[in-house]
Formats: sequence, structure tokens, C-alpha cells
Amino acid sequence: MKHPLRGGTALAALFLAGLTAPVLSGPAAAAPSGLPGDFNGDGYRDVAVAAPAATVNGRSWAGRVAVVYGTASGLNPAKHQLISQNSAGIPGSAEKDDEFGRSLAVADLNRDGYSDLVVGAPREKAGSAEDAGTVVIVWGSRSGLSGGTTVKNPQTLYGSYFGLGIAAGDFTGDGKPDLAISAQGDSGTSSWRIRLIRGPFTKSGTTGRVSSSTPGIDQPQLTAGRVGGDTRADLVVTGRKPNGHPLATAVYYKGTPDGIAKAASLRTATTAAIGDLNKDGYGDIVLGNPLDADRDPSGSTGGRIHIVYGTSSGPSATRRVSLTQDTAGVPDSAEAGDDFGEALAIGDFDRDGYGDLAVGAPGESFGDDAHYLGSAGAITLLRGSASGVTTTRAVHLTQDSPGVPGAAEGGDGFGQALLASDVGRDGRADLTAVAYGENDPEGAVWHLPGAAATLYSTTASATFGPTKVGLPARTYTDFGSGLAG
Repeated sequence: MKHPLRGGTALAALFLAGLTAPVLSGPAAAAPSGLPGDFNGDGYRDVAVAAPAATVNGRSWAGRVAVVYGTASGLNPAKHQLISQNSAGIPGSAEKDDEFGRSLAVADLNRDGYSDLVVGAPREKAGSAEDAGTVVIVWGSRSGLSGGTTVKNPQTLYGSYFGLGIAAGDFTGDGKPDLAISAQGDSGTSSWRIRLIRGPFTKSGTTGRVSSSTPGIDQPQLTAGRVGGDTRADLVVTGRKPNGHPLATAVYYKGTPDGIAKAASLRTATTAAIGDLNKDGYGDIVLGNPLDADRDPSGSTGGRIHIVYGTSSGPSATRRVSLTQDTAGVPDSAEAGDDFGEALAIGDFDRDGYGDLAVGAPGESFGDDAHYLGSAGAITLLRGSASGVTTTRAVHLTQDSPGVPGAAEGGDGFGQALLASDVGRDGRADLTAVAYGENDPEGAVWHLPGAAATLYSTTASATFGPTKVGLPARTYTDFGSGLAG
């Protein structure tokens, strides 16, 4: 039976488990880079690609994570690791329906200079408690990711889904990264909680103090970033209003010396990204509402994004802008089912000092009656400027765009998930993008290096599917449903 937390139907296949050591070229740096997402410390950021529906030793939906290592020329799928709960040194064992990889985050949790990977398996069984959930830290090292430690679940309950959402950041400002993890509790009309587990984290499993907050949101997803004028990370929580309410919502939590404190309600949203779009030193919050259900509960609009600009004290109460594909200068036009805002990423793709915005619309359809491409998917790239996001010289990116590998086809869902990170160490953010239906049922990932004129490289972009990282062909694994790096 399809589980309510899942996004698709599983087609399972037997595949051998194991943690494959990456093939590294050249000596590692004398000291690790300390960059987020640089698991082997060589100065190039790496990308973890979730496959939570992958079969492990015949157990469907046990889940895997493929880690692709970065190089001077970008992501190299030949340098990869495939991680599951049956991999050497990873706690637990792969079981049916664990969904290992459903959520991902990165941070240097033990402060050794190597970024670590945090993996959620929200349907992990704990004792007799089905769907209790678990979170595992996979440790970075000079040779790549190696070994793991379980993060203790503060309240192991049936159906708690501990690890459904994960965000990492120094919320208290003490120099020790913390983890915010969503899970269900055991009381209240909306029992979902955010567990803040303070650092430091050790390989033996010790952590700092644990506290709990109630966001008033069902199945909360978590996004961390610095919004205000201090050095502490803040948290944006997105999801549905409680008790089966059709509308989505978002809440801002401010990082404080004692943890996180609920500070403001934001706009309707199911997705979020944080970054400095106008180079004023404050993080701006972009919220995605792909169904725009607050305006039409039937979901017949094409989607909408909201931009809430940051100030020294947090998100502005007045400087807020909403955009759709019908906004002047935004490419294309809003159509039912486009899902504009389904995925968001902020990065300086052209190295001008302003954060640029990538917006996924995996339901975007185009073509004519004879060659109609339903849900082919598209990504809109919007430039940052001194005044914030501008629609001037916006880019409409599809698989038919110049230099993008492949070709747009109906059902591809290009733009389902996005990640911005400087993989190639050239000062420009690179865009990692997913098309969940490419070569159905496999899915695929695109690496789109940043560039000045077009915001993405028309000469160096590349793509790879799950078989390039050791996953089986012609099999649904939910490949790319989550990205981190």
C-alpha cells in the first residue's frame, strides 16, 4: 500500500549492499577545507543524492544515499559512494520500508574540519514501535564518508517519524553545530514537534542538551540559514496546517543562545530557501507555494513564491514580494499544474556578489497539440541585485535549453529538487537539479555549473542517472527526491 508520507509507487529490485570506497585522484589536502558538504576535505563540495525507495538485499523501500564527489570540473559520478544501513560501519540494518535517505543535511558536527552527512529514515522500526524513525550521522574523513553514529530519539513512539525533516546549523551561536529534527509527539491537536539537539556530537553518540518546540504544522520540513544580524542560524518551518487542513503555512524560528524561539508567522508555503539576494548581509527567505492553494484550494493555479527580505532583527514585516509566472519579466505563464515553487535554491551563480534564485516547476508543460509535453518540467533562474530579486534577464531553463544534456519529454518532472553549492571551487555556485521521471522510472540528476551571462554553463553541464552511482537500471528508487551538499 502506498504510504501517506511517500511520493510515488515503488518498483523494487534486488541489489547488493555495501559502502563503496570512492576512487580519489591525487593526494588529499594537508588540512581539510571545512566547507559544508566537503566530505573528504579536498576543497571541492560533494553532493548527496537520496534514493529512499531503493531496495537493499530484497527489502523494498529500505533506502540508500548516493554520494557523488566534487572535482575541479564539477561532480564526477565515477567518484561515488552508495550508502545504506547494510553498509559497513552504518548503524542498524536495512529493513523493508525504512526509507533511509528520506531527509538529508550536512554539517561538521564533530568539528574535525570534514563535513558530515546526516540521514533520516523516518519509518525505521524501533523495537515494537513501527515508524518510530531514526537519524544517522555518517562521518566525513580524508578518505570520504566512513562509519556512522545514531542520533538518539528523545521519544521513541509508534508513528513518531523521527527524522522526517532535518536541518543543521549553529542555532545557539556557540560555535558547535546543532540539529533540528521533526517528529511526532504524543499529545495535542497537532503533535508534531521540532527536537533541537545541541552540539557537539561525538562518534560515541554523546550530544548536548535536547529541547522541543511545537510549530503547529503537520509533517514539518526544516530549512536553516542566517537571517538576522547575528551569527546564529535561524530556522524556517514549512508544511500543512494541522488536522488535515488543506492550506500550507510557514513559521520563522530565531536562533538564540538558548536554542530556537518562534518569532513570526510567514506566508503560505511548503518549501523554503534562505540566502542573501541583495548583498546587504542579511539572509532573505524565499517561500514556495506550488499549488497556491490559499487562493484556489483545487490547486488549479500554477504556483507562487514569496520573498521575505531579511533585516538586522529578522524577516521584514513590510518588505515582502510575491511572484508567479504571470509576473512581468518572469518567463512563460502560469498554468494549472505547473507547480512553480516546488523546489527552491539560492546561490551566486554569476559571481557578482548577489545571491540568485532558482525556482523549480516540475509540472511545467509546453509544446503544441501535435507535440505536447505534459509535466516536462522547467527551472526559472532569477538574478539578485541591490534591490533584491529582479526579473531582468531571467532564464527559463529546460532540457531543450542550449547546452543542457538530454531532451524535454512528457513526465520528466525537471526541477523537482534543486541544490546550489560551489562544487568546482571557482567562486560560482553550481546548480544540481533533478528530473524525477527521466527515463521513467529511474530519474536523473543534472550538474549545471554557474556562469556569468546565462547563470548556468552552456558548455560544461552534465547529467547522470542512478546506474552511474551503482543503483539498478529500470527501477524506481525515488532517485533525487532529496539533495544535500
